[in-house]
Amino acid sequence: MIGRALAVQRRFRHGLLVLGCLSALSACEGPPRDTTLVVRTTLPEELLDYVEASFEAENPTVDVRFSESAGEESLADAQSAEGATFDVWWGAPARTLVRAAEAGLLQPYRPPWLQQAGVGQPDGEARWQVTLVSPFVIAFNRDEVPIARAPADWVDLFHFRWTGEIRLMDPALVDEAAYFVGARLLEAVREGGDPLAGFDWHRRLDAQTEQYAREPLEILRALESGEALLTVLPRYVVEEARSGDAPWIHYRLPESGTPMLVRGVAITKSTEVPEAARRFIDHIGTMDVATASKLYTRWQPGHGDVDMSRFPARFEIDQRWTPYPLGLDTLATRLDAWIDRWDLNVRDKG
Repeated sequence: MIGRALAVQRRFRHGLLVLGCLSALSACEGPPRDTTLVVRTTLPEELLDYVEASFEAENPTVDVRFSESAGEESLADAQSAEGATFDVWWGAPARTLVRAAEAGLLQPYRPPWLQQAGVGQPDGEARWQVTLVSPFVIAFNRDEVPIARAPADWVDLFHFRWTGEIRLMDPALVDEAAYFVGARLLEAVREGGDPLAGFDWHRRLDAQTEQYAREPLEILRALESGEALLTVLPRYVVEEARSGDAPWIHYRLPESGTPMLVRGVAITKSTEVPEAARRFIDHIGTMDVATASKLYTRWQPGHGDVDMSRFPARFEIDQRWTPYPLGLDTLATRLDAWIDRWDLNVRDKG
């Protein structure tokens, strides 16, 4: 994932959130933890510590254990003849969860917080739920590009002043960059019914692009040195960088709308502890966990509200933005072919 490639990542800590849960645990002897719940996730350790402490305080018979694996490895695990070796899949990419649901690897469950939000699939059909989202933004070095001159929308990227001044992640190598390509193609399909216009759009962007990078650190270095002036990244990457060693980085949310990355949560079909799994999903939908999720991941909760009074003073308050319609089913089936076509017909063809 992009976030793991960032050398500038900073870990936020909020002692009151965690210490309260740990105190509750230490003060309660409770019954033995005779139920083990295995949660597969790649979310930050600080968030996992908070959720483990707060959930186990409310569920004293459940022992939560976290295991880490990449999305494709977890999908292969769930597809094995023995069934998944984990019970809950938390923070998985939406495209992977769509594929798992289509393969019949997930249990349907509609938590109360999803019903309250009024989103998702009808009762009995929801096999995974959105938990975190992050929009794509146009990012720049504000010491090199004054905020007033920075592009306010996608069309502004095609201005002659940015020719050769844009550096992007390589869609053939980075999943998030591939998702951006696919989401823009889907937008073209919605507008005209044909992805050709979308490929034309990407060729115009390619003409403005000086280089494609393998990791965000390359882009951050180029922006800091002035070798590049603009980039397109998920917002959580930019906010992680800004909170660390790149306070100079800034971004604009495109006015016409933007694709968003989505992560979700699901219960595996093979779990032997479905009740504990449902209680865990109920728990991560609470305001406290949503607030901790935003604090520790820089992603925006995909449901409900957060308590901004718990955040450091310099923490970025969410700006208003318009997401593109998801189209995850289409991306799950067509994205690989679209990226092959992008590599053949767009890269260095602008």
